[in-house]
Amino acid sequence: MLPSEYKKKKREANKKPKVHSKIENTFIENAITHSNVNALKTIYYLATVLETIDMSKMQDNKIVGIKIDKREMLKYTEMSAPTLQKTSKQMQKTSITFVEADGVIEGMSLLPRYRFVPNRNIIELDLYVRIAKMIIDVKRNYTMMNIKEIMKLKRSHSVRMLGLLNRISTYKTNNEDPWEIPKRKRMTLENLNEFFGVNLRNWNEIERKIIKPVKDELDKYSSKSFIYEANYEILGRGRPSFKDVVIDVINNKPKEL
Repeated sequence: MLPSEYKKKKREANKKPKVHSKIENTFIENAITHSNVNALKTIYYLATVLETIDMSKMQDNKIVGIKIDKREMLKYTEMSAPTLQKTSKQMQKTSITFVEADGVIEGMSLLPRYRFVPNRNIIELDLYVRIAKMIIDVKRNYTMMNIKEIMKLKRSHSVRMLGLLNRISTYKTNNEDPWEIPKRKRMTLENLNEFFGVNLRNWNEIERKIIKPVKDELDKYSSKSFIYEANYEILGRGRPSFKDVVIDVINNKPKEL
């Protein structure tokens, strides 16, 4: 559900959002939604490393340190060493804000410390336990996505769209058995700008700068892609005005993997 859709539902129900939802949304907003694709790849890789560490008895405000084989990480993420260093620096500037039930506000850096040593293949990283656990949860929540496909993508918009396609194509029956059924998503101009983190003036711009390039990349690398149809409405005597776009998920045979 997009933030604008949630706000509408909130107004209708006249209920306050849960604190836990605020925490999740803050993390996704800062660490995922507005991150570039390299930061997202780094987070996925860190999740695979952090999953092997038992943090059940660690306090959330403590630091967990990890050592990573740089060669393995670069191979996994398909990034260069300079790109990885630049991405780590960007992630260190990202702050995650937590709002507690009693009104306490706590901020943590996404990546408090990183250490790259020249001519060595070991990377040292420090993370807060609370952030580390959430990174693991992000990976678990997106297990339906093919990680190999994500690593091939070069556009952050493509990663976001792939996540959306997987969410709207997955249906669960009352007995929680997963089914794959055709689903679709209807999005207005406001929804599109909000979802992709942009501020484009009209549908033509969004289609040219985002939708078409994203479709081309997913057609090339992903087992899921989409088709879309823009809908218009006539207001007065002027030209038809963009109303919304309907996005349908399709199964795809990647051209390259």
